[in-house]
Amino acid sequence: MLGGAALLAASWVVVKANDQVPLWEARIFVEVNGLSDLLWPIVWPPMQLGNFVGSLIVVAGTALVSKNARLTVAALLASQVAFWTAKIVKQLVSRGRPTALLQDVHVRESAGGLGYISGHSAVAFALGAVLAPSLSRRWRVVAFVVAGGVGFSRIYAGVHLPLDVVGGAGFGLLFGTISRWLFGLGGEGLPPRPGVDPA
Repeated sequence: MLGGAALLAASWVVVKANDQVPLWEARIFVEVNGLSDLLWPIVWPPMQLGNFVGSLIVVAGTALVSKNARLTVAALLASQVAFWTAKIVKQLVSRGRPTALLQDVHVRESAGGLGYISGHSAVAFALGAVLAPSLSRRWRVVAFVVAGGVGFSRIYAGVHLPLDVVGGAGFGLLFGTISRWLFGLGGEGLPPRPGVDPA
Protein backbone atom coordinates (compact mmCIF):
# COMPACT_ATOMS: atom_id res chain seq x y z
CA MET A 1 0.00 0.00 0.00
CA LEU A 2 2.76 2.45 0.93
CA GLY A 3 4.72 1.65 -2.23
CA GLY A 4 1.70 2.25 -4.44
CA ALA A 5 0.83 5.44 -2.62
CA ALA A 6 4.39 6.71 -3.00
CA LEU A 7 4.20 6.11 -6.75
CA LEU A 8 0.94 8.06 -6.93
CA ALA A 9 2.43 10.89 -4.91
CA ALA A 10 5.35 10.95 -7.37
CA SER A 11 2.95 12.54 -9.85
CA TRP A 12 4.26 15.71 -8.19
CA VAL A 13 7.50 15.18 -10.14
CA VAL A 14 5.64 14.82 -13.44
CA VAL A 15 3.66 17.99 -12.82
CA LYS A 16 6.73 20.01 -11.83
CA ALA A 17 8.67 18.75 -14.86
CA ASN A 18 6.05 20.05 -17.31
CA ASP A 19 5.15 23.70 -17.78
CA GLN A 20 2.16 22.64 -19.85
CA VAL A 21 -0.46 19.93 -19.43
CA PRO A 22 0.80 16.70 -21.06
CA LEU A 23 -1.26 15.75 -24.11
CA TRP A 24 -2.39 12.44 -22.64
CA GLU A 25 -3.58 14.17 -19.47
CA ALA A 26 -5.45 16.81 -21.46
CA ARG A 27 -7.19 14.10 -23.49
CA ILE A 28 -8.37 12.28 -20.37
CA PHE A 29 -9.62 15.54 -18.91
CA VAL A 30 -11.56 16.43 -22.06
CA GLU A 31 -13.21 12.99 -22.17
CA VAL A 32 -14.34 13.10 -18.53
CA ASN A 33 -15.20 16.79 -18.42
CA GLY A 34 -17.22 16.46 -21.63
CA LEU A 35 -19.62 13.82 -20.29
CA SER A 36 -23.32 14.58 -20.09
CA ASP A 37 -24.62 17.11 -17.57
CA LEU A 38 -27.10 14.44 -16.47
CA LEU A 39 -24.33 12.95 -14.32
CA TRP A 40 -23.95 16.06 -12.16
CA PRO A 41 -26.84 15.40 -9.71
CA ILE A 42 -25.50 11.84 -9.30
CA VAL A 43 -21.83 12.66 -8.62
CA TRP A 44 -22.33 15.85 -6.62
CA PRO A 45 -23.56 14.31 -3.31
CA PRO A 46 -20.71 11.78 -2.82
CA MET A 47 -18.20 14.44 -3.91
CA GLN A 48 -19.01 16.33 -0.70
CA LEU A 49 -17.39 13.55 1.35
CA GLY A 50 -14.05 14.97 0.25
CA ASN A 51 -14.57 18.43 1.70
CA PHE A 52 -13.96 19.57 5.27
CA VAL A 53 -17.53 19.20 6.55
CA GLY A 54 -18.13 15.97 4.65
CA SER A 55 -15.02 14.40 6.17
CA LEU A 56 -16.22 15.27 9.67
CA ILE A 57 -19.57 13.64 8.90
CA VAL A 58 -17.74 10.45 7.86
CA VAL A 59 -15.70 10.54 11.08
CA ALA A 60 -18.86 11.03 13.16
CA GLY A 61 -20.50 8.14 11.31
CA THR A 62 -17.46 5.98 12.02
CA ALA A 63 -17.77 6.73 15.73
CA LEU A 64 -21.49 5.91 15.78
CA VAL A 65 -21.30 2.71 13.74
CA SER A 66 -17.98 1.20 14.85
CA LYS A 67 -17.87 2.44 18.45
CA ASN A 68 -14.11 2.11 18.01
CA ALA A 69 -12.27 5.12 19.42
CA ARG A 70 -8.94 4.31 17.77
CA LEU A 71 -10.50 3.86 14.34
CA THR A 72 -12.46 7.09 14.74
CA VAL A 73 -9.43 9.15 15.80
CA ALA A 74 -7.32 7.56 13.03
CA ALA A 75 -9.95 8.63 10.47
CA LEU A 76 -10.04 12.14 11.93
CA LEU A 77 -6.25 12.48 11.92
CA ALA A 78 -5.81 11.11 8.38
CA SER A 79 -8.54 13.27 6.86
CA GLN A 80 -7.37 16.45 8.58
CA VAL A 81 -3.71 15.92 7.68
CA ALA A 82 -4.78 15.25 4.08
CA PHE A 83 -6.97 18.36 3.99
CA TRP A 84 -4.35 20.77 5.34
CA THR A 85 -1.37 19.19 3.57
CA ALA A 86 -3.19 19.59 0.26
CA LYS A 87 -3.28 23.34 0.84
CA ILE A 88 0.48 23.41 1.47
CA VAL A 89 1.25 21.26 -1.59
CA LYS A 90 -0.86 23.55 -3.79
CA GLN A 91 1.37 26.48 -2.84
CA LEU A 92 4.57 24.50 -3.38
CA VAL A 93 3.61 23.19 -6.83
CA SER A 94 1.63 26.23 -8.05
CA ARG A 95 -0.29 24.44 -10.79
CA GLY A 96 -3.38 26.27 -11.98
CA ARG A 97 -6.90 24.98 -12.32
CA PRO A 98 -7.98 23.55 -15.69
CA THR A 99 -9.47 26.89 -16.79
CA ALA A 100 -6.02 28.47 -16.49
CA LEU A 101 -4.33 25.75 -18.53
CA LEU A 102 -6.86 24.51 -21.09
CA GLN A 103 -9.53 25.94 -23.35
CA ASP A 104 -13.25 25.18 -23.46
CA VAL A 105 -13.43 23.76 -19.93
CA HIS A 106 -16.96 22.97 -18.79
CA VAL A 107 -16.96 24.29 -15.21
CA ARG A 108 -19.75 22.82 -13.11
CA GLU A 109 -18.58 24.07 -9.72
CA SER A 110 -16.74 27.22 -8.71
CA ALA A 111 -13.30 26.66 -7.18
CA GLY A 112 -10.62 29.24 -6.53
CA GLY A 113 -6.91 28.88 -5.89
CA LEU A 114 -4.58 26.29 -7.36
CA GLY A 115 -5.13 22.80 -8.72
CA TYR A 116 -2.44 20.31 -7.67
CA ILE A 117 -3.22 18.38 -5.53
CA SER A 118 -6.93 17.69 -5.28
CA GLY A 119 -7.80 18.16 -1.61
CA HIS A 120 -11.12 16.36 -2.09
CA SER A 121 -9.30 13.31 -3.47
CA ALA A 122 -6.70 13.40 -0.71
CA VAL A 123 -9.38 13.45 1.99
CA ALA A 124 -11.52 10.76 0.34
CA PHE A 125 -8.61 8.35 -0.14
CA ALA A 126 -7.26 9.04 3.36
CA LEU A 127 -10.63 8.03 4.80
CA GLY A 128 -10.78 5.02 2.48
CA ALA A 129 -7.32 3.85 3.51
CA VAL A 130 -8.18 4.13 7.21
CA LEU A 131 -11.61 2.53 7.07
CA ALA A 132 -11.37 -0.11 4.33
CA PRO A 133 -9.17 -2.65 6.19
CA SER A 134 -11.69 -2.66 9.06
CA LEU A 135 -14.61 -3.41 6.72
CA SER A 136 -15.83 -6.62 5.11
CA ARG A 137 -14.46 -7.36 1.65
CA ARG A 138 -17.60 -6.06 -0.07
CA TRP A 139 -17.57 -2.79 1.84
CA ARG A 140 -13.83 -2.32 1.23
CA VAL A 141 -14.60 -2.21 -2.48
CA VAL A 142 -17.40 0.29 -1.85
CA ALA A 143 -15.06 2.53 0.20
CA PHE A 144 -12.56 2.81 -2.63
CA VAL A 145 -15.21 3.09 -5.35
CA VAL A 146 -16.60 6.10 -3.46
CA ALA A 147 -13.11 7.59 -3.06
CA GLY A 148 -12.44 7.07 -6.76
CA GLY A 149 -15.81 8.62 -7.53
CA VAL A 150 -14.81 11.74 -5.62
CA GLY A 151 -11.70 12.07 -7.80
CA PHE A 152 -13.68 11.43 -10.97
CA SER A 153 -16.23 14.08 -9.97
CA ARG A 154 -13.52 16.72 -9.53
CA ILE A 155 -12.34 16.19 -13.11
CA TYR A 156 -15.92 16.05 -14.38
CA ALA A 157 -16.69 19.29 -12.51
CA GLY A 158 -13.86 21.00 -14.40
CA VAL A 159 -11.90 21.98 -11.30
CA HIS A 160 -9.04 19.46 -11.40
CA LEU A 161 -6.82 17.75 -13.96
CA PRO A 162 -6.21 13.97 -13.76
CA LEU A 163 -2.75 14.27 -12.18
CA ASP A 164 -4.22 16.55 -9.51
CA VAL A 165 -6.52 13.69 -8.56
CA VAL A 166 -3.80 11.02 -8.79
CA GLY A 167 -1.54 13.09 -6.55
CA GLY A 168 -4.35 13.66 -4.06
CA ALA A 169 -5.13 9.94 -4.01
CA GLY A 170 -1.47 9.14 -3.40
CA PHE A 171 -1.13 11.51 -0.48
CA GLY A 172 -4.44 10.34 0.96
CA LEU A 173 -3.40 6.68 0.82
CA LEU A 174 -0.12 7.52 2.53
CA PHE A 175 -1.75 9.47 5.34
CA GLY A 176 -4.51 6.92 5.84
CA THR A 177 -2.11 3.98 5.98
CA ILE A 178 0.27 5.76 8.36
CA SER A 179 -2.64 6.81 10.57
CA ARG A 180 -3.79 3.19 10.89
CA TRP A 181 -0.27 2.21 11.89
CA LEU A 182 0.02 5.00 14.47
CA PHE A 183 -3.13 3.77 16.19
CA GLY A 184 -2.15 0.11 16.02
CA LEU A 185 -4.91 -0.87 13.62
CA GLY A 186 -2.71 -2.84 11.22
CA GLY A 187 -3.74 -3.39 7.63
CA GLU A 188 -2.47 -4.90 4.41
CA GLY A 189 1.30 -4.52 4.10
CA LEU A 190 1.56 -2.85 7.51
CA PRO A 191 1.98 -4.97 10.65
CA PRO A 192 0.33 -3.85 13.89
CA ARG A 193 2.50 -1.77 16.18
CA PRO A 194 4.27 -3.86 18.84
CA GLY A 195 2.28 -4.04 22.05
CA VAL A 196 -0.97 -2.81 20.47
CA ASP A 197 -3.68 -5.28 19.51
CA PRO A 198 -5.46 -4.33 16.27
CA ALA A 199 -9.16 -3.58 16.73
